[in-house]
Amino acid sequence: MNTVHAAASTANAVKEDVQQQVSQGMSALDHFTDFLLNHGPDLIYAIIIFFVGRAIARFIKNVVVRFMTHANSDRTVITFISQIVYYAIMAFVVLTALNKIGIPTNSFLAAFGAFGLAVGLALQNNLSNFASGLLILIFKPFKAGDWVSIGGVEGSVKGIQVLNTAIITKDKKTIFIPNSSITSSQVTNSSYLDERLIPFVFDIGYNNDHHKAIAILKDIFKKDKRILNADEMEIGIQEFGDNSVRIAAYPLVASKNFIAVKYDIMSEVKDAFDAQGIDIPYPQRVIYVQYPQEK
Repeated sequence: MNTVHAAASTANAVKEDVQQQVSQGMSALDHFTDFLLNHGPDLIYAIIIFFVGRAIARFIKNVVVRFMTHANSDRTVITFISQIVYYAIMAFVVLTALNKIGIPTNSFLAAFGAFGLAVGLALQNNLSNFASGLLILIFKPFKAGDWVSIGGVEGSVKGIQVLNTAIITKDKKTIFIPNSSITSSQVTNSSYLDERLIPFVFDIGYNNDHHKAIAILKDIFKKDKRILNADEMEIGIQEFGDNSVRIAAYPLVASKNFIAVKYDIMSEVKDAFDAQGIDIPYPQRVIYVQYPQEK
């Protein structure tokens, strides 16, 4: 009898548990049904707003890319600006969709504002770098591929990033310079203009004929077709040095030919001066020793 009584008690407990779970499930289903009836249209509208808004954001992003590409903007600038435009529009779309289904967005805005303030205080330097990056992209003191000198670092600009600018040096090292350091430093851009002057200075001995040396230099410059101002180039004695007469010359070349022309001209001048007997003096000092006279 005890066994039968225990079995009956267990069966009743299981029955009550099943009834409770079924009741809870029906209650949840009723709540879900009520939610769909009351908020279903708004939920559908919110989904439509999200997908339509995303399509509009992508369309505007593509329009910005095409417009800036047509305006010959730097590729780094195009990518940076188009991403900002896209995510700004998407943030507005998401807030609009949430507001449509009844979720108050004011609390989200307040939370994001407080979070943004806290992050801003913690990342002041990074925000400064970000703002400086925007200034670089807007005013364009240089672009990707330009040869620049910034704070003692010289090399080719690999890319302008959100927080720093990557420079590739001549020995193939990549150096990342914070954007805020760039906007507060002197920047020398050797690729800003299409043409550059090469500031040559050639030293000859005082016993040499400077007219002959200048004629040799002019002939070398005229033979090089990469020099654009060979006929009207500025050339002449710059100064009388301690050990030499210093002749300055300023040939004009395309920026892309600057290094190649400089190396070639230096080599040709050395060969020509050697062949024509023009001395290239090196620093020297004459010491006179005076011995005391014997009495």
